Amino acid sequence: MTDPRKQNEACAIVRDLLPLYVDDVVSSETRTWIQRHVQTCPDCQRHLEELKKPDPVIVQQDLVLESDLRQTGRQLHHRRFLMSLGALVFMVLAVSAGVVWWNSTLLPADYISVTQSRTADDGLKLQLESQPFSTGLFSLSTRCQNDSVCEIEAHGSRGLPDRVRDQSVVLPHTTREVLLNGEVIWQDGLVISPRCRQLYSYANGYAGDVQQMQLARPSASDSGTTIQADTENPDHCTWTYAIDGTRSIPETSLQEAAWLAMVLTPNLDEITYRFDGEEPLSFSRQAFAEYLGQEPDVGSPADLQRIMNHILPPAG
Repeated sequence: MTDPRKQNEACAIVRDLLPLYVDDVVSSETRTWIQRHVQTCPDCQRHLEELKKPDPVIVQQDLVLESDLRQTGRQLHHRRFLMSLGALVFMVLAVSAGVVWWNSTLLPADYISVTQSRTADDGLKLQLESQPFSTGLFSLSTRCQNDSVCEIEAHGSRGLPDRVRDQSVVLPHTTREVLLNGEVIWQDGLVISPRCRQLYSYANGYAGDVQQMQLARPSASDSGTTIQADTENPDHCTWTYAIDGTRSIPETSLQEAAWLAMVLTPNLDEITYRFDGEEPLSFSRQAFAEYLGQEPDVGSPADLQRIMNHILPPAG
């Protein structure tokens, strides 16, 4: 009777050697011993038969590489086309949006010149013309809050072919004030010039306002200028400009600057210009009032415009 333990040990050794046996790389003695064991051991015999079976044949299908590459190329080309088309559409939309924004920009009032006339039924007609730095008017819209105040919105067209160079609006005969994009351009029968609108912001300043004093400083003088002010009496103020060197500025220019400063500073009574080796030039509020035929008081842009039309007729 065979010892089971020894039988198991023999089976273990045979199964380790069977791969070498199948490949015929064992000695003849070992081959004979394995054959005798397999004949008496059904388990090892089945294991040997499994090892002798041929390996399964793996059928490898040919890969259609060329076809796949062509398909991938077509997909990439299609995607590039869609990306290019999307970029083009985006650019068109961006330019269109820019054009709409640019053409819908409110033009500053200084970009538009204004002339006035009357209609057959005595209505107010304002002709608005774009200046050279604005290529045209895109649209105008008008609304009147009441019978006396009307507002105009002017949208500009710049950077593209000109729109309309000028347009006109007709307003009720009861109109007393017209605003263009928020700025007063017509009041009480007068077109309010850009210079008047600029200077009116200084109106009714106090006597010691240094910014006000600069308005009367000789702009054509390259020499040093010292400004002195007497503001001790709030009802009486005088300014003195001591200028280094002789006078090279026409007296009319100094008078215009002094009178404009007086218009914008109600308690300014006199301005004096002193030059080296010359008699000083003084301009008083009283002489200015006599010239105007009234006190140079400003209560509205129209008041300032009337006075400016007297002082500076060509450029009022």
